[in-house]
Amino acid sequence: MPLLTIAIDAVAALLYYFQLNNPGSVQYSFGLVAQIIITIVLIVITFSYQGPRLSRFRGENFVRPFTFRYSIIVISTVLNALLLFLYFLNYLGINPVVFSGY
Repeated sequence: MPLLTIAIDAVAALLYYFQLNNPGSVQYSFGLVAQIIITIVLIVITFSYQGPRLSRFRGENFVRPFTFRYSIIVISTVLNALLLFLYFLNYLGINPVVFSGY
């Protein structure tokens, strides 16, 4: 599952660079739809993960952190959900921070 998540992130990065190099409303709407699909797939992967979610190690406050594999999945899901929000803002014309041309 973590390798699948990394592969999905690579596809999302390639779609982003495609949109960055080829600006246009059709590309932006295609990117928004693709990001919605990617985020939904990652949410499904996050909740259907069958491996260990918490490590056996307990920290100073006796809190068990996520395992490394599950952390990759959760971080990927959160970052792609935030990117979906930024795509949505760009699509509505509120804030074009995603494709501002840095």
